[in-house]
Amino acid sequence: MYEIPQQLAYKEKIVFGLTFPQLTYAFLFFPIVFSLLFKLKASLEVRIFLAMFPAILASGFMFFDLSTHLKNWYTWFKLRELKDPEKIKQALGIGDIREVFVEDDKKK
Repeated sequence: MYEIPQQLAYKEKIVFGLTFPQLTYAFLFFPIVFSLLFKLKASLEVRIFLAMFPAILASGFMFFDLSTHLKNWYTWFKLRELKDPEKIKQALGIGDIREVFVEDDKKK
């Protein structure tokens, strides 16, 4: 059986053309934006300005895959100082490097 590449896999649209993970982010951020816009006792300009931040953050998670980008940035930040080849092998799970081939550490 053939595997479908993830970028071509069908994702179920639930409501308003959004997938389940997108709806989850919308439901998480909606109360924050709503409370900043309608419950905060401040001028309209201040409320809109403050509500923009969680709205932009929600848009990043919903439409621009911000969670994956944050995981990648965290991994890069954690591994950026690796200079020792043994630490690199351990961090990446590489068993052995021979000429052009890399042996997986999990197969040992």
